[in-house]
Amino acid sequence: MDSLKQLLATEHGIVKNYPAYREHILEVGAITDFPPGLKENAAIFCHTNTWAVVAEGILGRGDRAFEYYRSFLPAAKNKIADVYTMEPYVYSQFITGKEHDKFGRARNSWLTGTAAWSFVAVTQYILGLRADYDGLIIDPTIPQEWEGFEITREYRGKSFKIKVSNPHRVCHGVANMIVNGKTVTGNLIPLDLMNEENLVEVILE
Repeated sequence: MDSLKQLLATEHGIVKNYPAYREHILEVGAITDFPPGLKENAAIFCHTNTWAVVAEGILGRGDRAFEYYRSFLPAAKNKIADVYTMEPYVYSQFITGKEHDKFGRARNSWLTGTAAWSFVAVTQYILGLRADYDGLIIDPTIPQEWEGFEITREYRGKSFKIKVSNPHRVCHGVANMIVNGKTVTGNLIPLDLMNEENLVEVILE
């Protein structure tokens, strides 16, 4: 992931490969037929960018996870709409890569699995709420500057109002979790502690 940051990450998202292919290579295939920075040939495929967000979330690097998420987020492009060119309310399939003269230009909106994967990346690996067989995991990986957040989650027909506090400005690490007034060790809310409606407090450290 450190090599990804060094070689592939840009302000508009993570390119698919680098350097781009510049001539047709029969054994490699159709990727080599696109101009450098377009489509599969070193463009920023938004769908796959979400997996880097997930990976950084797993590593506990919240600043980088959120940086990657914002880099391809359509709503974050309003100040450069003349460069981005696509609708600000829908993901594009790809954004033109750094080796193309239209770097940052989005293409093929409404034609991608990015929205669903972004939802997974943000809710499960940045906010850190993941369903598990044995209960509900709360394991946020957030930017250090966040004071915390509040969120409501449904799980197995039960409602959870969750407040996460980040007094020490860390990215990751559940120090304390209280579920319906009871202290829980770790970051898993077990099934036997769940009511129909639940209040959860989490402190990061």
